[in-house]
Amino acid sequence: MMKKRWISLTAAALAMTAVLAACADSPATAEPGYVGLDAAKETALNDLQLSAADASFTTAELADRNGTAYYELDFTDGTTTYHYAVDAVTGAIIESGTDTAAASATSGPVDEAGAQALALADAGITETDTVYLRVQPDYDDGRLVYDVEFFADSTEYDYEIDAATGTILSKDYDAEGYVPGTDSGSGTAVDEAGAQAIALADAGITEADTVYLRVQPDYDDGRLVYDVEFFADSTEYDYEIDAATGTILSKDYDAEGYHPTSGGSTTASGTTGGTVDEAGAQAIALADAGVTAADTSYLQVRADYDDGRLVYDVEFYVPSTGIEYDYEIDGTTGAIRDMDSDAEGYTPAQTGSAKSEDEIRAIALAKVPGATASDLRMQLDYDDGRQYYEGSIYYDGLEYEFEIDAYSGAVLSWEVDSIYD
Repeated sequence: MMKKRWISLTAAALAMTAVLAACADSPATAEPGYVGLDAAKETALNDLQLSAADASFTTAELADRNGTAYYELDFTDGTTTYHYAVDAVTGAIIESGTDTAAASATSGPVDEAGAQALALADAGITETDTVYLRVQPDYDDGRLVYDVEFFADSTEYDYEIDAATGTILSKDYDAEGYVPGTDSGSGTAVDEAGAQAIALADAGITEADTVYLRVQPDYDDGRLVYDVEFFADSTEYDYEIDAATGTILSKDYDAEGYHPTSGGSTTASGTTGGTVDEAGAQAIALADAGVTAADTSYLQVRADYDDGRLVYDVEFYVPSTGIEYDYEIDGTTGAIRDMDSDAEGYTPAQTGSAKSEDEIRAIALAKVPGATASDLRMQLDYDDGRQYYEGSIYYDGLEYEFEIDAYSGAVLSWEVDSIYD
């Protein structure tokens, strides 16, 4: 899952790249004080322990990023595509990445700790060398993966690890906030609690006055920061605090769900306290999907605020059906505000006879008790030679959008939204 933008070259650009690869550095790439294009290529190849004969360059050009001149390099060894940016003055590698799996796998599945260990080992970094380390489970086309992110030695690393095999699916790193001859440093003056205190004090709010409070460490251009978010008195506050100095880098607030009342005060929907907690929201979502927690292989519940209303985002994956579910549950009422489900990586063969339109209508209407055929609109569609029905049901203030396989009747996707949104 590369973060880099891979560059697609025109025929003219490819021709120019061929000239650059075959000839000595041109004046445009060998300005006084620059290391030169050939040296930049050699740096990238040496980093991978590749020879020039093993690499085919598709991009090799001088570029500029925020006043820093660097060489943009894209090349392949026949199986893997690499991206490098090399500082034009110092020859240092600013960033590097690859868009295919690296040759790193275990003989079996890995958990979060195992994924973290694999990423750190591949980067040649120990946990004590990092000043920010996060592992996040996710699903990608029906496959459980771990997104591993850490910062060390002025560089940010991002890995995607296959949970089933331990294979590194993608990786990249960036010299964040890179300034030649300087060190961004790793010292911190405040921790999460300190950042929270700074934001609350600036807003004139106490922790007891909030109904939602979250502090999240992050890196911004090589600088450790804390994103502090809280909701109080019908207003949502967002702060970014510098960890090294405690400086407020940015702040904003919004009167979420603002509604004037006859008394001149304000109210916001959902701020009176939720009647549903995370466990309750999880139970509501699972019951609606007709599965149990034991049926899932990935289950996550996260509290959030949406227009001043406490909601829970519930996400889970059911491997037996290959379907990924996403729900938003109202924290005050327990109502399902919206949901969608997708058959990730769904590819069963379409053989035999297709189902009739009446059969497909029955499948769709069975998921919306009370709705009738008059509430439904659908049509047959094709995608990559596969037939499916795409349609919508409008019922009781909600819009249900779906895709159903024309042969198996499997619900490929299902999404629910208010018609008033």
